[in-house]
Amino acid sequence: MTLTQEIRALAADAFAVLRHPDARGAVLLYSALAAVFFVYSVVTAGILWTLASALIGIALLPAVEFVTHKYVLHWLDLARTSPTAQFWNRVHYAHHMDPKDTRVILAHPASVVLLVSVVAGLSWLVGLRPIAPVMAIAFALFAFYEIVHFACHMDGDMRSRYFTARRQEHALHHYVDENRNFGITSAIADRVLGTRIVDKKTLTRSPTARNLGYTGEFADRYPYLKRDETPPAGRTRPE
Repeated sequence: MTLTQEIRALAADAFAVLRHPDARGAVLLYSALAAVFFVYSVVTAGILWTLASALIGIALLPAVEFVTHKYVLHWLDLARTSPTAQFWNRVHYAHHMDPKDTRVILAHPASVVLLVSVVAGLSWLVGLRPIAPVMAIAFALFAFYEIVHFACHMDGDMRSRYFTARRQEHALHHYVDENRNFGITSAIADRVLGTRIVDKKTLTRSPTARNLGYTGEFADRYPYLKRDETPPAGRTRPE
């Protein structure tokens, strides 16, 4: 596949996501917010700082994805209280229990607000001001992230090599070993930190790939999310 063909395939895959009713609204919202903050940041902070913020954000994306996914979304202790258990259920646990349920693939708006607020707050603390450019790139990258993540789970084949590769590696995270392939938009952090895997034959299927460890005595002690763990028909294997 030539570069031109790959670009066309990427566009086709992205538009396929946008045509899905469970993805379109959120992606368009984040894109619109990114555009608004971008215009505002160019006017108030200047084009150079806006572009610099974009480059910084893109460079940090693999690390942010990895840390958020591994240490927040997979944080089992969130199930210890009813309020945090319900939050965890919506932002990630329900998604692992049924990866093909398109209603819970995208991040909950609460988690988006939380993550963007944390990024903006950290930027302010370290002196990256004004924060309008940071908000712009945060929402833009979140829109990109959601497109890639939704593409990893939606029905139908991907046309581009990029989306196909991301889907294959993400499937191993969900169906084989939840402690591998934390990256969504890229495998950079997983490569660096030794958690990337591309061949499922080299892995032993993890018994907690779906429930993230919420089972047995732990689930009995904190029963806020207990449910039938029988996977829905046809949803036990990666595509």
